[in-house]
Amino acid sequence: MASEVKPSLVLGQTVACPVCTSTSIIIDTSAGEVLCKMCGAVLNESVPTFTPEWRNFGDNDNSRAGLPYTLLSCDKGLSTTISTSCKDANGKAISAEEAELINRIRLLDKRANLQNSTNRSLQKGLRELEKIADKLGVSKTILEQAAWIYRKVLKEGFTRGRPIQATAAAALYAACRDLETPRTIKDFAAITNVSKKDLARCYRKLLSVIDLQLPIVDLMKCVSRVAASVGFGERAKRRAIELVKLAQSSGNVTGKDPMGTAAAVLYIAGTLEGERVRQKDLAKAAGVTEVTIRNRCRTLKGFLKMNSL
Repeated sequence: MASEVKPSLVLGQTVACPVCTSTSIIIDTSAGEVLCKMCGAVLNESVPTFTPEWRNFGDNDNSRAGLPYTLLSCDKGLSTTISTSCKDANGKAISAEEAELINRIRLLDKRANLQNSTNRSLQKGLRELEKIADKLGVSKTILEQAAWIYRKVLKEGFTRGRPIQATAAAALYAACRDLETPRTIKDFAAITNVSKKDLARCYRKLLSVIDLQLPIVDLMKCVSRVAASVGFGERAKRRAIELVKLAQSSGNVTGKDPMGTAAAVLYIAGTLEGERVRQKDLAKAAGVTEVTIRNRCRTLKGFLKMNSL
């Protein structure tokens, strides 16, 4: 990464280009070079870099860069672990007595990290978050946000008396809502041992504890998700998006379940474009009932002034 030095100070010294006498100097920290911004001449090739001394291509490389900072680790990736190697700093083998002592110290260090009940709860919760996220296929960004939410509610004492799995699922659902990823509570209830009712109650309580302001669910993303599940064509999908924009401009979908509205709009768009799909398939893809789709279609039918589907 290159950065410009305005007063032309490099390592505490005033530098000017000997070729064009320009004082616009750039330091390339990745290559360790000092360059002239005007003519590109290399003025110095011995600038200290802040990169690792070697790159890590595998588990056997001795890279000293360490693990990246992450909220998914109980210690945020900043802990120091005692190596299992039986060699000293010079690479020489240590005696059996010293190896036994180091093994004992390593065991005590591991126990000390989990001695606190809060750390144990955090470790279990983060592990549960990774399991649920792996089943749902969410991104690493959403998982990091869910870890931040879980740490915050854990600090407030929210997990006391509540199942860790329910709290982790509620935190991950809140992260999906916060980053506008179309996931429903039914999706979380289907892969966990928590009922939809209990999960919804835990989610509402979680929002009140951390005072998190979440955006409204994007109906367009719900339409795209349902359309991809049932295999809709591009023409029908574009027609459905047009109908959604008309319905949103009139406020006709305010307060309605977005997945049910998306399924109803796709059903109408498919009928208009000649791509007939059964309401049963749409209901299964959206996680709603066929009655919900028919009710939404009846409401949208009156708004769009359609005589029949």
